[in-house]
Amino acid sequence: MNLSEEIKKVVSNSRKLKLKVLYENTDITKYIDQDLISFSYSDSLNEFDTLDLTIHNRELLWMNDWNPLKGDKLECWLYLCNWETNSEVEIYIGTFYIDRVSYSGPPDIVTISALSVDIVSNIMDDKKNRVWEAVTFEKIARDIAKECSLELIYECDFNREYKRVEQKLESYFNFLKRLGSEIGIIIKLYNDKLIIFEEKVYEEKEYKFIFHRNNIKSYSLETDDTDTYAGCKITYYDSYLGEKIEESFFTKQRPGYKRNTQRVLFINQEKEPPGETKAKKREYLSKVAEKALREKNKQAIRGTIEVIGKEELICVGDAIFLENFGIFTGKYLITSINTDLKIYDLTLEIRMVLDE
Repeated sequence: MNLSEEIKKVVSNSRKLKLKVLYENTDITKYIDQDLISFSYSDSLNEFDTLDLTIHNRELLWMNDWNPLKGDKLECWLYLCNWETNSEVEIYIGTFYIDRVSYSGPPDIVTISALSVDIVSNIMDDKKNRVWEAVTFEKIARDIAKECSLELIYECDFNREYKRVEQKLESYFNFLKRLGSEIGIIIKLYNDKLIIFEEKVYEEKEYKFIFHRNNIKSYSLETDDTDTYAGCKITYYDSYLGEKIEESFFTKQRPGYKRNTQRVLFINQEKEPPGETKAKKREYLSKVAEKALREKNKQAIRGTIEVIGKEELICVGDAIFLENFGIFTGKYLITSINTDLKIYDLTLEIRMVLDE
């Protein structure tokens, strides 16, 4: 093989990536490929996924015949060629709906922003007053998914029971987020699916990727004492029993603290706990205290790392392991991902998995 053939082989086997974009089911890739300035995708726990395209607005086409309409649908794919293997890998980014368009110049530029949920969906826009009685969290979620014509994916071990709970001029999405935040449950909307999962369930899964300090592009890690606690004490006055019921939950030694460093979170439970006996009510209150403590402490050790994307998709909610990071070595949960789709670089926001 001569030098020219060797060079051709190296070039043909080099890493490449391609994007494919459908606008209202029409492939517009060739129309934006040369004009694309930036293309990013953000995925975050408890938030909508977002897609942002910044494009040269040549001849002001995007202000005239190509003017994007709010609610128009975008679909996006990423193709990796010879990335980690000598093959082409297709990654489906998702379906998005345009919610904001902005223009600037000179030079003339258009930025199109889209959300992972239809902007006319009543799960995010309609604000309602409603009272739910004798119901569980899962039942509320299933009723809302059915009413909004969404597929429900539900992965939770703990199912909180309510004798009465009020939805106060809130969208269904914000109502579910509020209830979920009290018990460590995450609410996501993605590809016309309502995804509900318990963070602890995901934390307990095996980590999918190991990142060594010498094979990432950059990192930033920190410990934060703000609003973290060694334990939680919850109290409830039971009018039927005529007495106050108390229950406590404490963590193991908190990383980064001297031993016996105590700060206790106090909660006055207003909602009546389920259970016919005092023991059942105490058991339930203990679970509520545990969930509340986890919610407060989960951000105690957190950070960001920047990595090159992989053929196997890295997702929010995945567990990863950081190796050779000293006191920060350990298992983490990905809480947010920002992906530069032009070069397939990922910035991961992470938090250390709680050791209880």
